[in-house]
Amino acid sequence: MKNLFSRLKIDAHPTVFPAGAILAVNFVLLSSFFPARSLMILNLTLQFITQKFSWLYILSMTGFLAFILYLLFSRFGNLRLGDDNSRPEFSRLSWLAMLFSAGMGIGMLFYGVVEPVTHYMNPVNGEAQTMNAARDSMSTTLLHWCLHPWALYALVGLSLAYFSFRKKLPLSFRSLFYPLFGHKIYGWRGNIIDTLAVLATLFGLATSLGLGAKQVNAGLNFVFGWPTPGVTSQIIIIACITILALLSLVSGLDIGIKWLSNINMGIALFILIFLFITGPTMYLLGAITENTGNYLIDLIHRSFWTSTYSSAEKTEWFSAWTVFYWGWWIAWSPFVGMFIARISKGRTIREFILGVLAVPSVIALIWFTVFGNSSLKQISDSQIISRAQQTSQDLPEYPVAIFDTKLKLPITQDLKYAVAKLGPGETRILIQRNFKDIDQNADYLMAASGEIVTRKNGVLIDSQTNSPLKANEKNTFTDRYAFQNKQLNLGQFLEAPVLQTDQKHLLDTNSTAMFVMFKAFPGATLLILLGVCSIVLFFVTSSDSASLVADILASGGKHTPGVGTRLFWGILEGALAASLLLAGGLKALQAGAISLGLPFCIVIILVAIGLYRSLCQEKAAKIEAD
Repeated sequence: MKNLFSRLKIDAHPTVFPAGAILAVNFVLLSSFFPARSLMILNLTLQFITQKFSWLYILSMTGFLAFILYLLFSRFGNLRLGDDNSRPEFSRLSWLAMLFSAGMGIGMLFYGVVEPVTHYMNPVNGEAQTMNAARDSMSTTLLHWCLHPWALYALVGLSLAYFSFRKKLPLSFRSLFYPLFGHKIYGWRGNIIDTLAVLATLFGLATSLGLGAKQVNAGLNFVFGWPTPGVTSQIIIIACITILALLSLVSGLDIGIKWLSNINMGIALFILIFLFITGPTMYLLGAITENTGNYLIDLIHRSFWTSTYSSAEKTEWFSAWTVFYWGWWIAWSPFVGMFIARISKGRTIREFILGVLAVPSVIALIWFTVFGNSSLKQISDSQIISRAQQTSQDLPEYPVAIFDTKLKLPITQDLKYAVAKLGPGETRILIQRNFKDIDQNADYLMAASGEIVTRKNGVLIDSQTNSPLKANEKNTFTDRYAFQNKQLNLGQFLEAPVLQTDQKHLLDTNSTAMFVMFKAFPGATLLILLGVCSIVLFFVTSSDSASLVADILASGGKHTPGVGTRLFWGILEGALAASLLLAGGLKALQAGAISLGLPFCIVIILVAIGLYRSLCQEKAAKIEAD
């Protein structure tokens, strides 16, 4: 294999490159041709990991944070990642922009609104849509996005940079095991470790690329009405953006990734500052302060919570959120850690940890507060307005028949309800204050016109076609985004039912939530387009970074491998994201990433042990020399 690569002028490791490529290509083929079976296997793997090893994720992630904080204040802080006289390759601003864009860009745009609002609408503790639910929703979101993931990235990136630039070992994961295995890392053990790192990089990135494609699709449809939401459109988007990423790859790290990261950071900061200034600024300042305090107060308890003494419902929530995030970040760590190491040569350990741990965590706290609390305030204000309308508005009264959900026959009760007109042919039933809420969740209601309709979360649904009523039309409803946005506030939008037509078009409320929130701000269309541009640029920079990392690993640790193999990994990443979407959308994306999180959790524990041993040996040798 080595001679073949030499004749073809392919700069790649003779074992790691073909092993990683063959396994990834086989997964793409299996997911594309056998999507149902692939999704079943992924879900079974995900269920096994979350049920049996959630404690390991929790304990490990908290341990990584404690270890990094120890190194920050330890005697090792002044050691430089490289020779003692080496200096950084990039400016501090460019360095921070690149590591932040690679680390969480698409995810923060996707979950910036969705996660706080979801926890607010469906809290793990207490009553939904209350002030306490809002407080807990922000504290939970910050737990998932601040110190813990960046401590993990700092540990992996620091280890790679230390052993590569200071100990002069290849820039690959096998080098991290030199203190434990010695020269045996150049054999089959090292090949297995680097192959796992390549696969984790590809699967971890595929999750984000899938999320990005879904959100770009949703944003364009939200503004222009095209392309139609669905897997086909999202695969086309992945293909188009992958081409942009390949063009950036050819231009190299100094031009492509660096400049795109700087531009994207500028767009993201503009959106953040614009929302902060034009939104409820004083409220957000208070929220930033209080969210910081709540996060720090809850940090110890939440860092060790494993739902051991909780109900089955809470355990399910714990697996779906915290365990998923920890597994996702661990699967991402080879990619992000390798990329951070590649751009961090010449910095001290203390400067490295401060940059990787503190700065992105603070930015994440501000980002999620501005996006999350702005969304929560929109929902809260709409609830206040709704209550005021129900109590003060002079609405006509109509007799309305309540239907038995099983017999589908009217219940003979003489009750009166207020009916509010929303538009031509559309009505919403509002229960007056002096009536009991016995039928608040009734499935079947009769409108003032005598028409039988289904009521779902405030949306009137035709009982025959299960489609929203719109201007007295009862045909299959396809223009969901425009209708939902016009008629519903953010909270109602996220509660609205997911509908299906014969074309299997989906109302993907998660992907669209950020754009719904933007509609409440001035210049909403421009804001939405900037959001789409930011997602595309995050997509490109993440794909570029992962291609570079996979290529470094597959080349045996060379810092600047060939362009041809880098393009190969870029194409394969796009194909992998598309195949996961075909296999089952978001669930398949999440399951694919977490499946490789478990073996890498054990790998990173060993990495931490090896790093500490090597640092102690270097300090001891220096003391003896002095």
